[in-house]
Amino acid sequence: MIRPRAHVETLAPVYHGSIGDAELAALGLRREEVVDFSVNANPLGPSPAAVAAARAAVWAHYPDDRATALREALARREGVGVEQVVVANGSAELIWLLALAFVDPGDAALVVGPTFGEYARAVRVAGGVVHEWRARAEDDFAVDVDAVVAAAVEARARLLFLCNPNNPTGVLLPFEEIEALARALPETLLALDEAYVPFVDEPVRSNALGGAVLLRSLTKDQAMAGLRLGYALAPAPIADALDRVRPPWSVNAVAQAAGLAAIADGEHLARAREEVGRARAYVTRALRDLGLRVVPSAANYVLVEVGNGAAARAELLSRGIVVRDCASFGLPSFVRIGLRTLPECERLVAAFASAGVGRGGVPT
Repeated sequence: MIRPRAHVETLAPVYHGSIGDAELAALGLRREEVVDFSVNANPLGPSPAAVAAARAAVWAHYPDDRATALREALARREGVGVEQVVVANGSAELIWLLALAFVDPGDAALVVGPTFGEYARAVRVAGGVVHEWRARAEDDFAVDVDAVVAAAVEARARLLFLCNPNNPTGVLLPFEEIEALARALPETLLALDEAYVPFVDEPVRSNALGGAVLLRSLTKDQAMAGLRLGYALAPAPIADALDRVRPPWSVNAVAQAAGLAAIADGEHLARAREEVGRARAYVTRALRDLGLRVVPSAANYVLVEVGNGAAARAELLSRGIVVRDCASFGLPSFVRIGLRTLPECERLVAAFASAGVGRGGVPT
């Protein structure tokens, strides 16, 4: 029997959040009986305009392979040329396209962790070698730019992945430090994953970066995870390279129509940002009052130290609350909470209190 490439056989799967129907059925729960805090998305759901556009979309024909109308709308919104925009099947596809286009077998890539597992997997699929610089829990997962630069230079990294604000920690690296990072590594392609930037309070200035690739996700701020839609902003030659390795028709007609309507509905996102701000302040304060450590977050989720993430998740799930066990990030004593509406967050805190997840967390 013909076998796959040697390194493919050793690839480990990447665990992602949410809860599957099989687990719910095993627990005797229906999906409508649980509140899912394990995903990080707009707590108000998708824009009604996007839902209407999706329903009206024509899907009997092939979609526009270049997503021309959506790219043009994004270019106008972001103040860049349309040749600098690549639309893809979620930002996860863009991560894989970066590895496919820029990583040769044996090339090194640096990942700033703990973070999203698809960066490393995409590099390994391409045959590259993954190096990690890892922020420390005792420093509230702050990123040391000088240390990252040193690690990239030592590894001779061709590609560097940085999630900002970071998933799962919520830590935001200021623009000045990102600019310094890019300037210090002229021979390294900086891929800046900004999937959660729409929920950040301070103004975003990363469009001013020269040679970096900015990854954005419409599935988070527009609550369209099931449609899969993301885009990259990059210098034209880099955008062209990503487009050359992109599979044909990777963005379906329904996603393109919904995306166009969603980005035109700025009021919906503004309301969601306000809701997230209130929820973040409330959850941070309330869980700290229970004696738990909550890492300061700039995003629409918070990282909480609970002693034993798997045990805490199980206790909360029995009360109809789903959180993300962070063992897959290498953080087994933490859970991540995607912020939802304030009444739902009040139910979350009540579940923490009744489950005894507090005053030091669930014992390891």
